[in-house]
Amino acid sequence: MRNGLLKILAAGLFVALFAAGAEAQGVGGTNGMGNGFGGHHGQKNAKKPDPPKPKVDEKAYRAALKQLPDKKYDAWGGVR
Repeated sequence: MRNGLLKILAAGLFVALFAAGAEAQGVGGTNGMGNGFGGHHGQKNAKKPDPPKPKVDEKAYRAALKQLPDKKYDAWGGVR
């Protein structure tokens, strides 16, 4: 009888620890809406606009490609 009670107690503790961890991350039952649990007190789920990406300079790209050597690199060349 005592062994079964210890197993139930251990299982309950296990579930309680994982539920507390999920709640601390804001996962537990809030649907991400922020109803007072998980630290999202009244915040909306608004996405921030992405920063504008810099334009690629075609001339600089082609010039950099021309500077690359045409020969194939031999990584084992110094060993042979």
